[in-house]
Amino acid sequence: MGAACIVSAGFGMTKGAAATMTVFPIVPDFKKYPEYGRSIGYTVGEAGLAGHWMKWIMHYMFLHKVKGYPFWWLLPE
Repeated sequence: MGAACIVSAGFGMTKGAAATMTVFPIVPDFKKYPEYGRSIGYTVGEAGLAGHWMKWIMHYMFLHKVKGYPFWWLLPE
């Protein structure tokens, strides 16, 4: 199982930034991946404006779902 994380690093719709990271597998498996314990192809990190926009969209999707607005059940967990 893998995991994804987005961390805000700024403010503003055009000047904000965020760091995004994916890790696979979550728990290191040194038998399958002897060098690092993780798949280097699926474990990546990046910083920039795109991650900031993604976090902003996820924030409003979460609020939409929590408030039970129409079609809230269509939003992923």
